[in-house]
Amino acid sequence: MKSLSAPRRGRDFLIRHWGKLLVLQVVLLVGLGYLLATMIAGGSAARSPRTGSTAASETTTGATLWTCAMHPQVRQKGPGKCPICRMDLTPVAKWSDATDTSAGMEHADAAPSVPGHAAVVIPKTFQQRIGVRIGRVEKGPLHMTVESMGIVQPDETRIARVNIKTEGWVDKLFVNFVGQKVHKGDPLLSIYSPQFLSTQQELLSSLRAERTLGVDQQSLSMAARRRLELWDVPADEIDRLARTGEPQKDLVLRSPLTGTVLERSVYEKQYVTPEKTLYVIGDLSTVWVQAQVYEYEIPHVELGQPATVTIPSLPDRRFIGKVVFVQPTVEEVTRTVQVRIELPNKEGLFKPGMFAQISIAHPMGDGLLVLTSAILRTGERDIAYRVEPEDHFVPVAVTISPIRFGDRFQVLEGLAEGEQIVISANFLIDSESRIRSGGGDMAGMQHAGHGGNGGAGGEKEKQTPVTGHSAHEETVAPGMDHSKVQH
Repeated sequence: MKSLSAPRRGRDFLIRHWGKLLVLQVVLLVGLGYLLATMIAGGSAARSPRTGSTAASETTTGATLWTCAMHPQVRQKGPGKCPICRMDLTPVAKWSDATDTSAGMEHADAAPSVPGHAAVVIPKTFQQRIGVRIGRVEKGPLHMTVESMGIVQPDETRIARVNIKTEGWVDKLFVNFVGQKVHKGDPLLSIYSPQFLSTQQELLSSLRAERTLGVDQQSLSMAARRRLELWDVPADEIDRLARTGEPQKDLVLRSPLTGTVLERSVYEKQYVTPEKTLYVIGDLSTVWVQAQVYEYEIPHVELGQPATVTIPSLPDRRFIGKVVFVQPTVEEVTRTVQVRIELPNKEGLFKPGMFAQISIAHPMGDGLLVLTSAILRTGERDIAYRVEPEDHFVPVAVTISPIRFGDRFQVLEGLAEGEQIVISANFLIDSESRIRSGGGDMAGMQHAGHGGNGGAGGEKEKQTPVTGHSAHEETVAPGMDHSKVQH
């Protein structure tokens, strides 16, 4: 058999094994690409800082504590899934060994004074990110302020109602509209009254009989004069009638005081009787502000107290009045009490019907004060976070007064004057504190580092994870049979 040449044998080999050679080339290319990608990624990691969960898990002292957002009592030393709800665990930055073992960190290692809470350490850079602000416990005056809305009303002791004491027809009106200013003695209207005319003639007849006939008619003249006086006829007009002997056709009613016409219910040619109110005139040089305060505020309102009043039309001005009346009964529906403020109104700035904001201050001595934002009110207890050295934030149970003094609470127990406390972002700090404590006071659960009572009265709480036999050892509440949990 004739032997094949070398080039031909090479072609035959390629034809028979081309598939294997193609696969080998692909494998070599993939391997080379993976090698290049690994080298590039390694160089980038060497040149850039670590971020994300990698940086969080590689602290100076080792592993991070991993927990479940839904079940904070679950803790382990590495990533994984929650044995209860199968959610991915999230890392929680672990305190460094230096923090746990350094001197002067008694509050960090001691059992917390608030069950279900633990002290936390937050670096200053992270404090700026979450908006932590710090204030102080200060001693200051306790001013209980009662705030309320009121309505301006006329002083009822300075109001006059004008009625006629006889009857007749209105002949002429001198005051025609509401709001008109009048002075005491100004004419308001004139009325034609037959009774008024006959009484004048009776007085003139008795006086004439005394002068001409010498008959003693003094009793009759005195009776007629007295009747005119009761009809509010001025004494000078009665003297003029007796002097001139000319009776007046119309009876003129005059203003009994200086003030403003608040109501008018009379018109010309109208027949009027004694029971009809013709005018209501009020002296507005002093007005009332009728306000309502809640029944729990009653002990802080007393007669004679000064009150600050502001009105919407002059928001920059403050007027000082005084409390002149406190209603003796409580309105059952609104649970409020009427309070009356007397206010000078020489400039006429206050109009009846205006809204007014009143503020009544009640000094109650001195005490420790904190901003209301510094107190977390859980319903079961009140908590503040005290700031201590080395960026430590320690939960403290406090007792506050039931009375709120503006934007501050009075601290009765738990804090001392001059101590620093968190006044902003304390909700975030409280969440971290609860997570570090292992979920709070959940019955029957004993978490790593403290007893089943959430750290109160148990062993000293540890703020570092408990080391186990494996990298993913789980710390969960005892007494829970996870073999029966449906996954």
